[in-house]
Amino acid sequence: MRKIIAETESLCPYCLGKIPARYIEREGQIFLEKECETHGVFETLFWRDAAMYHEWTAQSSHAEKQASGISPNLGCPYDCGICSEHEGGVCTAILEITYRCNLDCSICFADATHAGYEPDLLEIEKLYRTARHYGGQCSIQLSGGEPTIRNDLPDIIKIGKSMGFPHIQVNTNGLRLADSPGYAQELKNAGADLIYLQFDAADDRVYERIRGRKLLASKISAIENCRKAKLGVLLVPTIVPGMNLHLLGDIIEFAKAHMPVVKGIHFQPVSYFGRYENFMPDNEKRCSLSDVIHGIEHQTGGEIKMDQFVPRKRFDPHCAFSGVFYLTEKGSLAGITKDESQQRVQEPVDYAANANKYTNALWRMHENNETAFGRSPMERFRERLKNYSLSITGMGFQDAWNIDLGRLRGCCVHVIGSGGRSIPLCAFHLTSVSGERLYRNE
Repeated sequence: MRKIIAETESLCPYCLGKIPARYIEREGQIFLEKECETHGVFETLFWRDAAMYHEWTAQSSHAEKQASGISPNLGCPYDCGICSEHEGGVCTAILEITYRCNLDCSICFADATHAGYEPDLLEIEKLYRTARHYGGQCSIQLSGGEPTIRNDLPDIIKIGKSMGFPHIQVNTNGLRLADSPGYAQELKNAGADLIYLQFDAADDRVYERIRGRKLLASKISAIENCRKAKLGVLLVPTIVPGMNLHLLGDIIEFAKAHMPVVKGIHFQPVSYFGRYENFMPDNEKRCSLSDVIHGIEHQTGGEIKMDQFVPRKRFDPHCAFSGVFYLTEKGSLAGITKDESQQRVQEPVDYAANANKYTNALWRMHENNETAFGRSPMERFRERLKNYSLSITGMGFQDAWNIDLGRLRGCCVHVIGSGGRSIPLCAFHLTSVSGERLYRNE
């Protein structure tokens, strides 16, 4: 039975023109259906668990409009800057500091190459200012390309710290961290708070298929060098059906074995923008957050349960989930997620402060207090809880087939573009069938 459950707007994957769209429930699954007068009808699987979809929808709330945004002209998503129709603030600002990369992955949001855009330090300072204008003292992610290719990366981190940003993470494949044992300490000394490490599996066969070469030994070396520098690591797997969706449990076991330097896992189901292998991905190549959560429960044998994860409460809740777990002395994970489902966005919220509170508590590697282990059981527990808590989160990005403009207007993860623009990540990296983009740093 086919049932229309919501109306929205989307884009045509061919011409990127704005078109009407609707969510359809059929046989226990949710699909996004849309039609372009020129290029025809498109139907994309969005969520495989309709019951979970409805449960999460009931927990969402719209945020306030962007008070400091520019006036829209053509409308979403063509006026990103941010425009005044955007809801909420910027919780994480991504600064793309190079389009160069030392890998040639089959899947790459940025379609990174060995040349291209690379702003100088004065321009990077302007990017930081734009992030502060729209997001206050939000979390900063230095990305690319591969940011560690730049020899002045420590200076770039120092600029951000001098401007008061409390959390700066480096998005990296880890090769330089592995090859240069002292590099992690250099980044830590400059003010880096977290290494956001590309980590698709604890299996080299996956890296050979997605990244083009064996990388597991390098990942492990990078993590070890971060451990020595007391610099926390977040594992970031891109999840692709048929490649590593069946390996979620193995990734979690790897994280447990490498705590406390590994602070969490951030699962990212594959999205088809930038560079990817198939221009017309069918539904079997789709991976939703519900697939990830179901997979985690099944592959951990119920050690982690679905109800220990909560969606984000902002509209749209299907963009992200989070859970926090404590590694007991027996080696199992116990859920300690705080569900704030009763809270609603009824007054202005400091999204930057909320994000920083989360990252500072969970993603920094804390100093061990050895004396606590000789004190009371409660003191020992508190010390272990501080060091052996693991965040497990996920975020699903939108591509030209499943983009929902209502959902896009609620995005809080933005790329800070050249020219003083703050652009939602999914709009910034959106790619048509022919490779056309709406936005690109030049």
